[in-house]
Amino acid sequence: MTDRNRAARFGVLWALQYDRRPQDLPLLRFLLQQQTTFYQEVVSWGMAPDLTLAGFLVAEHRQVEDLWLHWTAKNVSFDTALGYHLYHLLTGGVAATVEAVRASAHPDRDRILGDITSDRHTDAAVEEWLNGQRARFPAAPADESLESWAHHAARLGEREASRLFMTEWAIGEPRTEATLNALQFHLAQLGYLTEAVVVQREAIAISESSWPGAKASKLLALAQLQRRADDPSSAWKTLEEVRSVLPSDKQGSCQGLWWHFAKECFLLVPLTPDDSTARRRLAASDQYLQGIPRLWMDGVLSAAVAAAEQADDPLILHRYRTLQQAAAHEREQEFGQATRGAASGPTTS
Repeated sequence: MTDRNRAARFGVLWALQYDRRPQDLPLLRFLLQQQTTFYQEVVSWGMAPDLTLAGFLVAEHRQVEDLWLHWTAKNVSFDTALGYHLYHLLTGGVAATVEAVRASAHPDRDRILGDITSDRHTDAAVEEWLNGQRARFPAAPADESLESWAHHAARLGEREASRLFMTEWAIGEPRTEATLNALQFHLAQLGYLTEAVVVQREAIAISESSWPGAKASKLLALAQLQRRADDPSSAWKTLEEVRSVLPSDKQGSCQGLWWHFAKECFLLVPLTPDDSTARRRLAASDQYLQGIPRLWMDGVLSAAVAAAEQADDPLILHRYRTLQQAAAHEREQEFGQATRGAASGPTTS
Protein backbone atom coordinates (compact mmCIF):
# COMPACT_ATOMS: atom_id res chain seq x y z
CA MET A 1 0.00 0.00 0.00
CA THR A 2 1.27 3.47 -0.85
CA ASP A 3 0.35 7.05 -0.01
CA ARG A 4 0.56 9.28 -3.09
CA ASN A 5 0.25 12.42 -0.97
CA ARG A 6 2.93 11.62 1.59
CA ALA A 7 5.67 13.86 0.14
CA ALA A 8 3.25 16.72 -0.51
CA ARG A 9 1.83 16.46 3.00
CA PHE A 10 5.29 16.54 4.53
CA GLY A 11 6.15 19.55 2.38
CA VAL A 12 3.16 21.40 3.84
CA LEU A 13 4.11 20.37 7.38
CA TRP A 14 7.66 21.52 6.80
CA ALA A 15 6.46 24.90 5.50
CA LEU A 16 4.13 25.28 8.49
CA GLN A 17 7.07 24.63 10.81
CA TYR A 18 8.60 27.91 9.59
CA ASP A 19 5.37 29.90 9.32
CA ARG A 20 3.28 29.38 12.44
CA ARG A 21 -0.03 31.21 12.77
CA PRO A 22 -3.05 30.78 15.10
CA GLN A 23 -5.40 30.27 12.15
CA ASP A 24 -3.39 27.23 11.00
CA LEU A 25 -4.84 24.95 13.68
CA PRO A 26 -7.66 23.41 11.59
CA LEU A 27 -5.18 22.58 8.83
CA LEU A 28 -2.69 21.16 11.35
CA ARG A 29 -5.38 18.96 12.88
CA PHE A 30 -6.25 17.64 9.42
CA LEU A 31 -2.59 16.92 8.66
CA LEU A 32 -2.13 15.08 11.96
CA GLN A 33 -5.21 12.98 11.20
CA GLN A 34 -3.82 12.15 7.77
CA GLN A 35 -0.39 11.27 9.16
CA THR A 36 -2.06 9.01 11.71
CA THR A 37 -4.06 7.30 8.98
CA PHE A 38 -0.85 6.83 6.98
CA TYR A 39 0.76 5.06 9.94
CA GLN A 40 -2.35 2.97 10.57
CA GLU A 41 -2.61 1.80 6.96
CA VAL A 42 0.97 1.69 5.69
CA VAL A 43 3.60 1.73 8.47
CA SER A 44 3.78 -1.61 10.25
CA TRP A 45 6.71 -0.66 12.49
CA GLY A 46 8.89 2.34 13.33
CA MET A 47 8.16 6.04 13.59
CA ALA A 48 9.69 8.98 11.71
CA PRO A 49 9.71 12.73 12.42
CA ASP A 50 6.80 13.29 10.03
CA LEU A 51 4.34 12.09 12.68
CA THR A 52 6.21 13.81 15.51
CA LEU A 53 6.31 17.13 13.65
CA ALA A 54 2.58 17.01 12.93
CA GLY A 55 1.88 16.24 16.58
CA PHE A 56 4.18 18.98 17.87
CA LEU A 57 2.65 21.67 15.64
CA VAL A 58 -0.82 20.78 16.94
CA ALA A 59 0.43 20.59 20.53
CA GLU A 60 1.91 24.09 20.30
CA HIS A 61 -1.66 25.45 20.16
CA ARG A 62 -2.32 23.96 23.62
CA GLN A 63 -5.96 23.00 23.06
CA VAL A 64 -7.30 20.42 25.51
CA GLU A 65 -9.71 18.92 22.94
CA ASP A 66 -6.75 17.83 20.79
CA LEU A 67 -5.79 15.20 23.34
CA TRP A 68 -7.94 12.66 21.46
CA LEU A 69 -6.04 13.27 18.21
CA HIS A 70 -2.78 12.76 20.07
CA TRP A 71 -4.06 9.62 21.80
CA THR A 72 -5.04 8.08 18.47
CA ALA A 73 -1.60 8.87 17.00
CA LYS A 74 0.14 7.43 20.03
CA ASN A 75 -1.78 4.15 19.85
CA VAL A 76 -1.17 3.18 16.24
CA SER A 77 1.54 0.63 17.05
CA PHE A 78 4.07 -0.49 19.64
CA ASP A 79 6.61 1.94 18.17
CA THR A 80 4.31 4.96 18.25
CA ALA A 81 3.27 4.04 21.79
CA LEU A 82 6.91 4.43 22.79
CA GLY A 83 7.95 7.23 20.41
CA TYR A 84 4.94 9.56 20.43
CA HIS A 85 5.35 11.27 23.79
CA LEU A 86 2.53 11.27 26.33
CA TYR A 87 3.10 14.99 26.88
CA HIS A 88 1.43 15.73 23.53
CA LEU A 89 -1.82 15.06 25.40
CA LEU A 90 -0.99 17.39 28.29
CA THR A 91 -0.05 20.63 26.53
CA GLY A 92 -3.50 22.09 27.24
CA GLY A 93 -2.63 21.87 30.96
CA VAL A 94 -2.37 18.79 33.15
CA ALA A 95 -5.36 19.57 35.38
CA ALA A 96 -7.58 20.59 32.48
CA THR A 97 -6.66 17.44 30.55
CA VAL A 98 -7.37 15.16 33.51
CA GLU A 99 -10.74 16.87 34.01
CA ALA A 100 -11.62 16.51 30.32
CA VAL A 101 -10.78 12.80 30.30
CA ARG A 102 -12.73 12.13 33.51
CA ALA A 103 -15.79 13.83 32.03
CA SER A 104 -15.60 11.85 28.79
CA ALA A 105 -17.19 8.56 27.75
CA HIS A 106 -14.19 7.58 25.62
CA PRO A 107 -13.62 3.78 25.65
CA ASP A 108 -9.98 4.35 26.71
CA ARG A 109 -10.94 6.77 29.47
CA ASP A 110 -9.59 4.71 32.39
CA ARG A 111 -6.45 3.74 30.51
CA ILE A 112 -5.66 7.37 29.66
CA LEU A 113 -6.28 8.45 33.24
CA GLY A 114 -3.90 5.78 34.45
CA ASP A 115 -1.21 7.19 32.16
CA ILE A 116 -1.62 10.92 32.85
CA THR A 117 -2.33 11.12 36.58
CA SER A 118 1.19 10.34 37.78
CA ASP A 119 2.71 12.95 40.13
CA ARG A 120 5.69 13.35 37.79
CA HIS A 121 3.46 14.80 35.05
CA THR A 122 3.47 18.51 35.86
CA ASP A 123 2.96 21.61 33.73
CA ALA A 124 6.64 22.45 34.28
CA ALA A 125 7.69 19.04 32.95
CA VAL A 126 5.44 19.47 29.92
CA GLU A 127 6.91 22.92 29.23
CA GLU A 128 10.44 21.51 29.45
CA TRP A 129 9.49 18.82 26.94
CA LEU A 130 7.95 21.45 24.62
CA ASN A 131 11.18 23.47 24.74
CA GLY A 132 13.04 20.36 23.63
CA GLN A 133 10.63 19.93 20.72
CA ARG A 134 11.05 23.59 19.74
CA ALA A 135 14.79 23.02 19.54
CA ARG A 136 14.22 19.87 17.48
CA PHE A 137 11.81 21.64 15.11
CA PRO A 138 13.05 25.26 14.99
CA ALA A 139 10.83 27.99 13.59
CA ALA A 140 13.66 29.54 11.54
CA PRO A 141 15.11 27.60 8.56
CA ALA A 142 18.57 28.98 9.37
CA ASP A 143 18.49 27.07 12.68
CA GLU A 144 18.18 23.70 10.94
CA SER A 145 21.29 21.54 10.57
CA LEU A 146 22.51 20.33 7.20
CA GLU A 147 21.68 16.80 8.36
CA SER A 148 18.07 17.86 8.95
CA TRP A 149 17.93 19.45 5.49
CA ALA A 150 19.23 16.17 4.06
CA HIS A 151 16.46 14.18 5.71
CA HIS A 152 13.83 16.73 4.71
CA ALA A 153 14.94 16.61 1.08
CA ALA A 154 14.86 12.81 1.12
CA ARG A 155 11.26 12.82 2.36
CA LEU A 156 10.33 15.16 -0.47
CA GLY A 157 11.94 12.80 -2.99
CA GLU A 158 14.81 15.19 -3.80
CA ARG A 159 17.58 12.55 -3.90
CA GLU A 160 20.42 14.63 -5.29
CA ALA A 161 19.73 17.59 -2.99
CA SER A 162 19.60 15.18 -0.05
CA ARG A 163 22.94 13.66 -1.06
CA LEU A 164 24.59 17.07 -1.32
CA PHE A 165 23.27 18.21 2.07
CA MET A 166 24.43 15.00 3.75
CA THR A 167 27.91 14.98 2.25
CA GLU A 168 28.32 18.66 3.15
CA TRP A 169 27.19 17.87 6.71
CA ALA A 170 29.77 15.08 6.95
CA ILE A 171 32.58 17.39 5.79
CA GLY A 172 31.96 19.61 8.80
CA GLU A 173 31.87 16.72 11.29
CA PRO A 174 34.76 14.78 12.88
CA ARG A 175 35.60 11.77 10.69
CA THR A 176 34.42 9.25 13.28
CA GLU A 177 32.68 5.91 12.89
CA ALA A 178 29.41 7.54 13.96
CA THR A 179 29.70 10.19 11.23
CA LEU A 180 30.65 7.67 8.56
CA ASN A 181 27.90 5.25 9.59
CA ALA A 182 25.28 8.01 9.30
CA LEU A 183 26.65 9.09 5.92
CA GLN A 184 26.86 5.56 4.54
CA PHE A 185 23.35 4.65 5.66
CA HIS A 186 21.88 7.81 4.17
CA LEU A 187 23.66 7.38 0.83
CA ALA A 188 22.57 3.75 0.64
CA GLN A 189 18.97 4.67 1.43
CA LEU A 190 19.03 7.20 -1.40
CA GLY A 191 20.43 4.60 -3.80
CA TYR A 192 23.97 6.01 -4.11
CA LEU A 193 25.47 2.59 -3.48
CA THR A 194 28.91 3.13 -5.04
CA GLU A 195 29.49 6.14 -2.80
CA ALA A 196 28.16 4.21 0.19
CA VAL A 197 30.71 1.44 -0.51
CA VAL A 198 33.56 3.99 -0.42
CA VAL A 199 32.33 5.41 2.88
CA GLN A 200 31.93 1.95 4.41
CA ARG A 201 35.51 1.06 3.44
CA GLU A 202 36.68 4.19 5.24
CA ALA A 203 34.63 3.27 8.32
CA ILE A 204 36.26 -0.17 8.38
CA ALA A 205 39.73 1.37 8.01
CA ILE A 206 39.35 3.70 11.01
CA SER A 207 37.52 1.24 13.26
CA GLU A 208 39.23 0.89 16.63
CA SER A 209 37.29 -2.09 17.92
CA SER A 210 39.45 -5.10 18.76
CA TRP A 211 36.53 -7.55 18.90
CA PRO A 212 36.51 -9.74 15.75
CA GLY A 213 32.73 -9.70 15.67
CA ALA A 214 32.71 -5.92 15.22
CA LYS A 215 34.95 -6.11 12.15
CA ALA A 216 32.91 -9.00 10.76
CA SER A 217 29.73 -6.95 11.14
CA LYS A 218 31.23 -3.97 9.30
CA LEU A 219 32.55 -6.19 6.52
CA LEU A 220 29.15 -7.84 6.18
CA ALA A 221 27.61 -4.39 5.71
CA LEU A 222 30.19 -3.71 3.01
CA ALA A 223 29.44 -7.01 1.24
CA GLN A 224 25.73 -6.24 1.27
CA LEU A 225 26.35 -2.81 -0.29
CA GLN A 226 28.60 -4.35 -2.95
CA ARG A 227 25.94 -6.92 -3.80
CA ARG A 228 23.27 -4.24 -4.08
CA ALA A 229 25.65 -2.20 -6.26
CA ASP A 230 25.82 -5.14 -8.74
CA ASP A 231 29.39 -6.03 -7.84
CA PRO A 232 29.09 -9.70 -6.77
CA SER A 233 32.77 -10.42 -7.35
CA SER A 234 33.90 -7.78 -4.83
CA ALA A 235 31.12 -8.85 -2.47
CA TRP A 236 32.37 -12.46 -2.47
CA LYS A 237 35.95 -11.32 -1.78
CA THR A 238 34.64 -9.30 1.14
CA LEU A 239 32.75 -12.34 2.46
CA GLU A 240 35.98 -14.36 2.31
CA GLU A 241 37.53 -11.67 4.50
CA VAL A 242 34.54 -11.90 6.83
CA ARG A 243 35.10 -15.63 7.20
CA SER A 244 38.70 -15.01 8.27
CA VAL A 245 37.61 -12.80 11.20
CA LEU A 246 34.25 -14.34 12.07
CA PRO A 247 34.25 -15.98 15.54
CA SER A 248 34.14 -19.74 15.15
CA ASP A 249 31.35 -20.30 17.71
CA LYS A 250 28.07 -20.58 15.82
CA GLN A 251 26.01 -21.38 18.90
CA GLY A 252 26.67 -18.43 21.19
CA SER A 253 26.26 -14.68 20.98
CA CYS A 254 27.65 -14.56 17.43
CA GLN A 255 24.97 -16.76 15.85
CA GLY A 256 23.31 -13.62 14.44
CA LEU A 257 26.50 -12.83 12.52
CA TRP A 258 26.51 -16.37 11.15
CA TRP A 259 22.89 -16.05 9.95
CA HIS A 260 23.75 -12.81 8.20
CA PHE A 261 26.99 -14.22 6.75
CA ALA A 262 25.42 -17.44 5.42
CA LYS A 263 22.50 -15.53 3.93
CA GLU A 264 24.80 -13.10 2.10
CA CYS A 265 26.79 -16.04 0.70
CA PHE A 266 23.64 -17.70 -0.64
CA LEU A 267 22.33 -14.41 -2.07
CA LEU A 268 25.44 -14.09 -4.24
CA VAL A 269 25.01 -17.50 -5.90
CA PRO A 270 22.21 -16.42 -8.28
CA LEU A 271 24.25 -13.31 -9.19
CA THR A 272 27.31 -15.35 -10.20
CA PRO A 273 27.75 -15.13 -13.99
CA ASP A 274 29.13 -18.62 -14.70
CA ASP A 275 27.75 -22.00 -13.60
CA SER A 276 31.03 -23.45 -12.39
CA THR A 277 31.71 -20.57 -9.98
CA ALA A 278 28.08 -20.59 -8.85
CA ARG A 279 28.35 -24.27 -7.89
CA ARG A 280 31.57 -23.64 -5.97
CA ARG A 281 29.98 -20.76 -4.09
CA LEU A 282 26.92 -22.85 -3.33
CA ALA A 283 29.13 -25.61 -1.91
CA ALA A 284 31.01 -23.09 0.24
CA SER A 285 27.76 -21.54 1.45
CA ASP A 286 26.43 -24.97 2.30
CA GLN A 287 29.52 -25.63 4.39
CA TYR A 288 29.08 -22.36 6.26
CA LEU A 289 25.45 -23.26 7.00
CA GLN A 290 26.41 -26.39 8.93
CA GLY A 291 25.97 -26.05 12.69
CA ILE A 292 24.12 -22.74 12.71
CA PRO A 293 21.14 -22.98 15.10
CA ARG A 294 17.61 -21.61 14.64
CA LEU A 295 17.70 -21.55 10.85
CA TRP A 296 14.21 -20.06 10.71
CA MET A 297 15.78 -16.69 11.54
CA ASP A 298 16.72 -13.95 9.06
CA GLY A 299 15.51 -15.68 5.89
CA VAL A 300 18.66 -17.82 5.65
CA LEU A 301 16.92 -20.88 4.22
CA SER A 302 14.86 -18.88 1.72
CA ALA A 303 18.13 -17.56 0.30
CA ALA A 304 19.56 -21.08 0.35
CA VAL A 305 16.58 -22.49 -1.60
CA ALA A 306 16.84 -19.71 -4.21
CA ALA A 307 20.57 -20.39 -4.59
CA ALA A 308 20.01 -24.14 -5.04
CA GLU A 309 17.29 -23.48 -7.61
CA GLN A 310 19.59 -21.16 -9.57
CA ALA A 311 22.46 -23.67 -9.45
CA ASP A 312 20.06 -26.41 -10.62
CA ASP A 313 21.10 -28.83 -7.87
CA PRO A 314 18.01 -30.97 -7.06
CA LEU A 315 19.64 -32.94 -4.23
CA ILE A 316 20.71 -29.93 -2.22
CA LEU A 317 17.44 -28.18 -3.07
CA HIS A 318 15.49 -31.08 -1.57
CA ARG A 319 17.66 -30.94 1.55
CA TYR A 320 17.10 -27.21 2.00
CA ARG A 321 13.34 -27.59 1.63
CA THR A 322 13.42 -30.33 4.23
CA LEU A 323 15.42 -28.01 6.49
CA GLN A 324 12.80 -25.31 5.92
CA GLN A 325 10.05 -27.60 7.16
CA ALA A 326 12.08 -28.61 10.21
CA ALA A 327 12.96 -24.97 10.95
CA ALA A 328 9.30 -23.93 10.70
CA HIS A 329 8.37 -26.68 13.16
CA GLU A 330 11.17 -25.58 15.50
CA ARG A 331 9.95 -21.99 15.31
CA GLU A 332 6.38 -23.00 16.16
CA GLN A 333 7.62 -25.01 19.15
CA GLU A 334 9.81 -22.20 20.42
CA PHE A 335 7.10 -19.58 20.11
CA GLY A 336 4.53 -21.97 21.59
CA GLN A 337 6.69 -22.51 24.65
CA ALA A 338 7.22 -18.76 25.03
CA THR A 339 3.48 -18.12 24.76
CA ARG A 340 2.62 -20.81 27.31
CA GLY A 341 5.29 -19.45 29.66
CA ALA A 342 3.91 -15.93 29.40
CA ALA A 343 0.36 -17.16 29.94
CA SER A 344 1.21 -19.13 33.06
CA GLY A 345 2.93 -16.18 34.68
CA PRO A 346 5.15 -16.24 37.76
CA THR A 347 4.36 -18.61 40.62
CA THR A 348 4.34 -17.65 44.26
CA SER A 349 4.76 -19.75 47.38
